[in-house]
This record gives sequence, structure tokens and C-alpha cells, in this order.
Amino acid sequence: MPPDQQLAPDRIASVLVAEIRDGTIAVGAPLPPERELCERFGVSRPTIRTSLQMLHARGFASLEATRRPRAQKPTLSSVFDTAGRELADMLGGAETMAHLDQIRQFIEVGAVRQAAREASNLEVTQIHRALERCFAALDDDDAFARADADFHRTIVSVVQNPLILELHDRYVGRMLASRSPGTAHEDRNRESYEEHRQIFEAIAVGDSERAMAVMETHLARAYRNRLPAPARTGQPNRSSE
Repeated sequence: MPPDQQLAPDRIASVLVAEIRDGTIAVGAPLPPERELCERFGVSRPTIRTSLQMLHARGFASLEATRRPRAQKPTLSSVFDTAGRELADMLGGAETMAHLDQIRQFIEVGAVRQAAREASNLEVTQIHRALERCFAALDDDDAFARADADFHRTIVSVVQNPLILELHDRYVGRMLASRSPGTAHEDRNRESYEEHRQIFEAIAVGDSERAMAVMETHLARAYRNRLPAPARTGQPNRSSE
């Protein structure tokens, strides 16, 4: 095929996606060898490899160093992986975190409102147990971080929306990963626990306005606590020494 008539990598990727969707290529089966794809589409190996990378980025292929790529269907996890990487490329690190924090505000404030209005007895009990785990972990910073995330996740799970829950999981996971290991946060843990307790009590009595207000305050404080301390005047500038 003349170069000006060759398919672009994205077109080849789209053809393969269509074949995975309609079952021509079975999910879990190896994709055709590169040589076979080159002959089929009349393109070079680099073009096919670019197409396979596109297929992988869209969640339709697994790429492993030791074997041929295999067909797969996108999952919520793979979709958010790709979106997260693109967001990080578009924005700076601090700006990305600020946007993610705003997403968290929308998700959790809405979730706590629904929990206060609609949570079943079982769901209220699950939130209470998550609160108890926070209390038990007050003196262990790493354990409290996990219990903290679990408390918020338990509230969000009341919404019963897998898209919202996956997005929330990814935000909280990144937030915890950015936390400095070994840093003492005992006072902050106790402050967080007290706010968690107030949130739970509002949910338990069905006071959605109170639950939302405490959650908003809680999340705003948590975000400010994660910001790096500003530079102080009078400190030596080591870069100029």
C-alpha cells in the first residue's frame, strides 16, 4: 500500500477495538502477531506498535514484556487510570490536587446528605463501625490514615454508584500516597475523629444539613493541612550560597 494510503495508527486501533467489541477477537485471547497485523494493514512494525499502545491506553489490550498482547474490555479502573494520567499531564501537580479536592468535596458532601436522608440501619451500623476503627487507630498514624479513608468510603458507598465510588477511591488513594511517612499527626487525628463523630451523629439522626456542614468544614481543613508550609523570611537561601 502506498505511504499516502496507509492507515494511521489510530484507525488501526479503532478496527481492533471494534473486533474485540463484536467478539471477532475474544476477550482474553492473544492479539494477532505483529507480522500478521503488518501484512493485514500494510504498515510497518512501528505503526502497529503505536496502534497497540493506543489499544492499551483505551483499556482494550494488556501489554506484557514476556508475551503477546491480549484482548480485554475496559474497566472503570483502567478508564480512570488513563484520565488521571492525562489530567496530570495537562495540569501541574498542585493544581491537579486542587481540582481533585474539589471533586472530593462534591462527592462527599452529596454522599453525606444522601446518607443522612436514606441510609439503612445496616449502612448506619457500617458507618459506626468505621468510626470505631478510627478511634482505635488514633495513636497509630498509618492505621488512622487507612481508617480515615475507610470511614469516608463507607459513607460514599451509601450512594451505590460504582462510577462515583471508583473516582473517590482513586482520589483518596492518591491523597494517602502523598502523605509524608512517619510524620506525627496525632493531634490532627483526634481533630479528624471528632469531626467524624459529629458527621456520624448527624447521619444517625437524619440531620442532612448538619452532616453537610460538618463534612464541608472537615474536608476544607484536611486540604489545608496537606498544603506545604510557606517559606519564612529570614531563612538562608542555600541555592545562593
